Amino acid sequence: MKRLKIAVIALFTLVTVSNVNAQDENNPWAVGFGVNVVDFYNSDEFSPQLRDLVGNGDWNILPSISRITGEKYLDKGFSLQLAGSLNKIEKFKNSDDAVDFLYWAVDAVVKYDLNNLVGQTGWFDPYVYLGGGYTSVDSSGEGMINGGVGFN
Repeated sequence: MKRLKIAVIALFTLVTVSNVNAQDENNPWAVGFGVNVVDFYNSDEFSPQLRDLVGNGDWNILPSISRITGEKYLDKGFSLQLAGSLNKIEKFKNSDDAVDFLYWAVDAVVKYDLNNLVGQTGWFDPYVYLGGGYTSVDSSGEGMINGGVGFN
């Protein structure tokens, strides 16, 4: 199991580093495929330590492509991204009961390429994003607000 975690982390690192984003007015479309991981915690517990987050063995992951994104460059560094993800929840922290939940999410975010503010940074392409989506677990869903930073 430990080797699987290291392999998954290495895969995510490789995909993140090797991803090339050449979106501009001339190449407005980008399509992405990936894997998502869902880590469920019992709502009565919260552990702020990173080793608990990484080392629990309660990650839920499908051994296939489980996230698809489509993105269109709009104008002046802004792009619109639509994403969908799917997963099966079989592991739940501190639960002795067998679980078998379907997880799916649909998101739409507006991304802003920070290179428009600071100038081109070569291979490092930072962005900020804000948007919303809908997430469903075991046929119980709710709307979400998404915000964050990242880089290509």
